[in-house]
Amino acid sequence: MIQEKLMYYLSEHPSIVNFRWNHTQSWGSTWSFLFTSISAYVFLALLLNLLLFNRRRPVPLGPIPAIHALSMALISATIFTGILFSAAAEIRDTRWFWRRNKTTAFQWLLCFPLGTRPSGRVFFWSYIFYLTRFLHTLRTFIAILRRRNLSFFRLFNHSILIILDGDRTPECVLPVRNQLSDVTARV
Repeated sequence: MIQEKLMYYLSEHPSIVNFRWNHTQSWGSTWSFLFTSISAYVFLALLLNLLLFNRRRPVPLGPIPAIHALSMALISATIFTGILFSAAAEIRDTRWFWRRNKTTAFQWLLCFPLGTRPSGRVFFWSYIFYLTRFLHTLRTFIAILRRRNLSFFRLFNHSILIILDGDRTPECVLPVRNQLSDVTARV
């Protein structure tokens, strides 16, 4: 019963099944937004670091870092589960296509066939994952307020991951790549 409800809300809901990643309708998916937001992120991080440069003690944040970490863990678990259920549903629904094109489930899992439109379940979760990348940038500001050194690597890492997840051409979206890039970025 619970698994059926989870499957419905994570892969069979009409807003997920009918999703279409369109640069004019999907919030934040234009190149101008992408580069403007990354520029603003780098600028604000450097500005905050300069403003707090002479401060010896960290800014008290209370439970904010823990709440942020918990919320990101829950969001990541939801996205992983959604992609897992969605990939299974897409495999189930498109087996006829594989026989015609001689594609295996493993090949489909690694990369979509040429000509795939950016719509449907897996693209919905890819889009949600892309949007959560902006929430990950809050880690930088939390680190600055805690008086940890702002490194070039941190700015570069968050910026590049946003660009990689925002660069969506239908043939190159990997259903599993999103979660794998998140895991490798933390290692």
